[in-house]
Amino acid sequence: MSFGPDDFLHATGVSRETLEKLQCYADHLVKWQRRINLVGPETLGDLWRRHMLDSAQLAGLVQKHSVFSAPAWLDLGSGAGFPGLVIAIWGGGRVHLVESREKKCAFLRHIVRELALETDVHQRRIENLSAFPVDIITARALAPIDRLIEYAAPFLQKGTEMWLLKGQDVEEELTKATICWNMQVERYESRSDPSGVVLRLRNIRARP
Repeated sequence: MSFGPDDFLHATGVSRETLEKLQCYADHLVKWQRRINLVGPETLGDLWRRHMLDSAQLAGLVQKHSVFSAPAWLDLGSGAGFPGLVIAIWGGGRVHLVESREKKCAFLRHIVRELALETDVHQRRIENLSAFPVDIITARALAPIDRLIEYAAPFLQKGTEMWLLKGQDVEEELTKATICWNMQVERYESRSDPSGVVLRLRNIRARP
């Protein structure tokens, strides 16, 4: 069964204005995809569920459960902008997108300009990015949890949370991560993937 913009609207309850911005983003993504590989070509037919809803559920969960009213986000390995650009369009606070590949950064900057988003694009490798204050760190389809925490470590301050979109290997990844890290873990069922989960990690500290 196909899942399109109207289904997304029904599932999320976003405003028509937000939906129009997401539609603009989607249109540009499809256009740019003809020239550079932004997402897996096989996922374009299910763009609104696989990418848009998957990312938007994160903004909704943070809005509902987090203590931050307008958090500063750090999106690691942003790629085509999921989840970071969707969060920025949603209006969930200022978003910092980190992406090392020049062509993908060009696309991200194009969307930021087109939609006048409060979003910064950092074209560099994560480990070479100087730390600055953020409230929430997120990532999608980038690396296992232990490596994501290593990437995030310089940015982790008191109160900083990590919200991660993960798949069916999540428990194995968590077991490996807890070898080196103490953390409080909360799980939320994914609305876009029956085998997926959204993780909220808090009080992350290296084990002594």
